[in-house]
Amino acid sequence: MRAAGINQNREQRTIYEVRRYRESGEKGRERSPAVEAFAGLDRARLAALGYALDGPTSTGERFTGRVEVHRVLEVGEKRVSTELVDHLDERVAFRVLNELALPRADALSVSVERLQEEANRLTRLGF
Repeated sequence: MRAAGINQNREQRTIYEVRRYRESGEKGRERSPAVEAFAGLDRARLAALGYALDGPTSTGERFTGRVEVHRVLEVGEKRVSTELVDHLDERVAFRVLNELALPRADALSVSVERLQEEANRLTRLGF
């Protein structure tokens, strides 16, 4: 099945844009967000989480703490669709960082001997 208006011979790709919203400019004018593109959703979400907690930058740029992650489908050089994936602000980012219990790195480690045993077992099974 072919989507209307999409040439199947062109390269399709999905990118994830992180949009950091800026504080209003002079006279209360809305300013365009700072946009950064990522190839993967996980990396975009990690960046968005950090940006939601950022205050002013070293250049004095001020952001609102509101951050959005958008999935963008491109065919060739043309943007075909955009979909909002996540909407974060500093309250969400703070809760994730302070209330989420992540395992410690040493709890995830595996000894070389155990890895070798697992590799040997898989070899015996024919993998």
